[in-house]
Order: sequence, then structure tokens, then C-alpha cells
Amino acid sequence: MSKLQELITVYNRDKKPETFKEIVHEIQTCDMIYSAFSPITKGHYVDYVNGAATAFIFSEKSFCEGFCKHIKAEGITVGIAECKKESRLSMFADYHRCGFETVLVDNGQHRLQIELKDLINIPDFDSMPEEERPVINPQLMMSANIFFQCLENKSVTPDKELNLLVDTYKARFLIPVKGEPENGKVTVPALERNDGKKFVPFFTDSNEAKKYDAKKNFNFLPANFEQMKEFADAGETVVLNPFGFNFNITKDTCEGMIAASKMVPADNSGRAVIYTIERPDPVLIRKLSELCDENGNVRRAFIKGVRKNGNNSVILVLDCGELEADETKAAVDAFSKRVKEVIEGSFEFFSTRQNVGKLTSESTEPFFEVITVDVSDTDDIGTEEAE
Repeated sequence: MSKLQELITVYNRDKKPETFKEIVHEIQTCDMIYSAFSPITKGHYVDYVNGAATAFIFSEKSFCEGFCKHIKAEGITVGIAECKKESRLSMFADYHRCGFETVLVDNGQHRLQIELKDLINIPDFDSMPEEERPVINPQLMMSANIFFQCLENKSVTPDKELNLLVDTYKARFLIPVKGEPENGKVTVPALERNDGKKFVPFFTDSNEAKKYDAKKNFNFLPANFEQMKEFADAGETVVLNPFGFNFNITKDTCEGMIAASKMVPADNSGRAVIYTIERPDPVLIRKLSELCDENGNVRRAFIKGVRKNGNNSVILVLDCGELEADETKAAVDAFSKRVKEVIEGSFEFFSTRQNVGKLTSESTEPFFEVITVDVSDTDDIGTEEAE
């Protein structure tokens, strides 16, 4: 057993901060780490774990091989990348560039999910003046990598496509130019594909641009969606990150981006990931069940997790049976008030009359349910007429 596995086993039992610090140090400094890699996107393999965009690393190669075999059985190509100690912090920095929030260590063994911010210092680009911020698109990188991974096994859902279109619409890019940018005399090169067709390259960040211009033959200028659309409207095909996830963008694609952008709030505040809580705290479930019983109107109750803007909270959905809409709202409000009085944490409350609640109840087993037994037709059992 690797030292990292030993530490995770101990930490999952004792939850001591000093053990966690040892784990972080071991991840940062051990000789070799193995990570899951996607040949489709030419980047890190990604999945959502507890609602967070997650990278997968392993302390032993055999652990990573077992994970890759499992993912391949689901129809997604995945390989193994080795990361030596001297490249470790660069790999974690690249995780940030690609929009990862957490790292899952040794999935399939004694495992541990760790926030990326616990492994490296995350730069605060938002605090910089806009003109000084580097062009970087973690959210777009994540949306694109998820989309193209799922495209391989035909598991793309409408929300994944919507996220990709909206994030591309909102992004800033880098485009290569030759000439004198300060004089406005520049040309944008066209690249040729294997089939002989040409395209205009756009890049999400300097790391992707370097894959094209390793010898530094070009200058790179910032660009936005409107400039991308100008090329597409002129009949050009734009390819975003041609040496990465390779997103081909045409005039029709741009029109789809405009339409998609009108479906979400301008600040993206409506975007969230709802997920199944793998191991709900039994103490929490017991307390919630007691409050459901105390309420008197709750027939069934469901629990889910939600991650929004990097924060996790709990969704509680109540089925109040045949109550009218206003009575259901009053019951949910009363339950919400009691939960906040006796349980610490972040909660969101819905009834099964609401869309989120309805979908949750259809896809989740209840943790609380009132069972009604009809005894009207049962025979008397164990009784005898006195003589």
C-alpha cells in the first residue's frame, strides 16, 4: 500500500487536520502521481463528483489502470499520464486553467476528494484591473472538455450543449497575427486541415496558443465573440483550440450561441450542478426525519446536493400530498424555519409542486415516507369470545 493510501485510510477514520496536511504534502512531493487523461480533448479527464468539476489522480499506476478500464467500459476513451514531482505544481495550475474545482485521489480505493485551493494558491485575477487580466477561460474549458468527452459515447445532454455555447459566447480569446499591431497592419493566418480545408484559429488562453506557436513566430491579440462571428459570417470556419478539444465554429454555430445566451441570466447566476449525495450523514437524516414527522403535513421527503458558484448546499424537497398550493407553501415554510432553528448548514427548500422538486422526487428515493396502512378489511387476529 502506498504511503498516500495509508494516510487517506487514517484520515477517513480520524479526520484530524494534521493528517490532512500530511496528505497534501505527500500529493505535492511524492515521486510520481498518475492522472486520468482524455485523448479526445487532449487534456485532463473530467467528471462531476459531489457537484464539483473533478480531476482524478492516483498514487499507484494499477489504481489508475483500473479506473481507466471502468471509464472505457462506459464508452469514453481515457489514458494515463505520469506526473513527476518537479511537474506537480504545474499540473495543478493547469487544473485551475481548465476549470477544475477538486481533485479525487485514488478513486476505487480508500479515496479522498480535495479542493484544488488546498493544493495550490489560486490567483485572484478578478481583483486585477480588466486591462491587466490574462486571457483565461476556465469555465469554457470545462464546458468544452465535458461536452466533447460525452460526445464520444453519445451522452451529451441539452444542458451540456447550452453551457458550451453560452460560455463561448461570453469568452475572450487570443488570435495569432503577423504584422505590426500598433499600426493596425496585421494579418490573421489560416491553417490547413488534413482534408485540405482551411480554418482560422482562436485560442482560449496562452497555454493553448503555445501549442500552435511554440517558436513564437506570431503576436497574439485579444478577441471576442463579435470578432469570431465576423470570420464566420464571411464564410470562414473558426476552430477554437485546434490542438486541444478542436471546436469547429461556423455561422450557424454563432447563431446558436446568440440564441443560447438569451436563455441564461447575464451574470450566469442560474447555473448550478445538482447531484446525489453519496453518503448522507445519518445524524442529519435522523434529525430531518424527526422534523418531517413533527411537521405533520410531509408525506415524503427527498435530499440532494447542489453546487453553485463554488459552494455546496443541500436541497430538501417535500411532498405534502393532497394539500392545496397555498397550504403546501405554508408547510414548506414552516419546515424551513424549523430546520434553520435546529440544524447548522446551507439548505434550499422546494415542494414537489415546483419543477426542481418534481424532477428530484422522480429521480431520488425518499429518506422519509409516511406509510399508510388500510386496516378496514383486516380480520380480528388473536381474539377469542369469552365463554
